[in-house]
Amino acid sequence: METQKLTFTRTTCNEIVLGTDIFKEVAARVLRLRAARHCAVLTNETVAKWYLQPLLAELRTRGIKATEIVLPDGEKHKSLDSLSAILDQLCADGLDRNCPLIALGGGVICDLGGFAASVFKRGLPLVLMPTSLLAMVDASIGGKNAINLPGGKNLAGTFYQPVLTAIDVSVLRTLPLSQLAYGLVEAIKHGAISDSAYFRFIHKSVDSIKAKHMSLLQRLIRRSIHIKKSFVAEDELDQGIRAHLNLGHTFGHALEAAGNYIRLHHGEAVGLGMLMALKAARTIGKLEEDYTEHLRHILTEFGLPTKIPVELDKKELLNTLSQDKKKLHDGYRFILPQSLGKTFVHKVAQDKIEDFFLNACDI
Repeated sequence: METQKLTFTRTTCNEIVLGTDIFKEVAARVLRLRAARHCAVLTNETVAKWYLQPLLAELRTRGIKATEIVLPDGEKHKSLDSLSAILDQLCADGLDRNCPLIALGGGVICDLGGFAASVFKRGLPLVLMPTSLLAMVDASIGGKNAINLPGGKNLAGTFYQPVLTAIDVSVLRTLPLSQLAYGLVEAIKHGAISDSAYFRFIHKSVDSIKAKHMSLLQRLIRRSIHIKKSFVAEDELDQGIRAHLNLGHTFGHALEAAGNYIRLHHGEAVGLGMLMALKAARTIGKLEEDYTEHLRHILTEFGLPTKIPVELDKKELLNTLSQDKKKLHDGYRFILPQSLGKTFVHKVAQDKIEDFFLNACDI
């Protein structure tokens, strides 16, 4: 028997551009990628009404032909059917491996675009143009993409880094306040796991955020990107420290799935999940600084829920938790808060999960 090893060294760079009214700059940068003069633009019906034609116009100005792929809006469309439709369109329009795929939209579109780009002909250049605060601070940074399966959220996916992430803060002017609030939850999470001053900044800036002060929103997005970058650069494939970005998500994904991705938006579910994580940490005696009321205050100010909807059966929540992709052979792994700006990993054995989870539901 012979044994050989093949060692790979890989260096990739995701350029992140942040500013206002940057569509012209994005088209210029796509041209400078030295890719094909043919690209695909993936978006949804809601975003297309506002931003598809302006982007296409800038691309045409630079001689870039675009295949338009417009999907219905909503989390339920983050599915195998949507992925298949995207791949079929890329194939039908003859895109090759040098043709960029531009994902223009929120988290669902960024996830679908990243997944499609990663698998079509084994990889297309990927450009992400997030149009929601949630996507700007989370889905467009880090290279994770996935679709939902009947068994749970984000159960099929890949790691695939974009070559360019272009964040145009000015598009937030047309974003409903509810959608802004969903993204704010991820920003709050960044402060909760890594930067207590950032959490307090958000807490005291509620009115300015509601008023959509562009300079403040750009400052907020910049800080969240910086925090997420620090975790991703150290642990791109989510084998260690990057797991701390999942604060509130293991609980939250169970809530989303139990509500068939309709009853609760991702941002609402993660906000509840963070409250559940605080309750769990307090119950096991590991919470050194309890910021529950500050978190509850921010959520309430933005009209986000602070109690689990009564129609979501707690036993069903437990069943959906069992499908979580982070579940290990020896039990469950949760990210729990220790103090503001600091979290820890807590493992729960299979035979202890029911008591642990149901207790956390009592928020």
